[in-house]
Amino acid sequence: MKRAEHQPEMADLTLYAGIFCKRWTVPDRGTLLPQHSHHHPHISYIVSGAVRVWCGEQELGDYAAPAAIKIEARELHQFLTLTDGVTILCIHNADHIEGEEPAVAEYAHLNLED
Repeated sequence: MKRAEHQPEMADLTLYAGIFCKRWTVPDRGTLLPQHSHHHPHISYIVSGAVRVWCGEQELGDYAAPAAIKIEARELHQFLTLTDGVTILCIHNADHIEGEEPAVAEYAHLNLED
């Protein structure tokens, strides 16, 4: 798999009233976002655009903005952008923060061509 020409960017991170929220922007359709899992459940919220979502090996389906996707604890999850201009919020309970980010249980990796 080739690396996307325009990589996803973390646009901002907000911590307020016990809620952690990180915003990602993805310019191009067809971008695969390998994710990670957490020790706790959280919500991935599609603000703009559309994505296909997998948790582990199971395809959850296609989601178009606005859409809230419940991600269970320890579920490795990934997104494939179906449109240009996707924005995703990762929303967590701030009680699970270690340093500046929620604790990660497992990382996903892609094998990319040079």
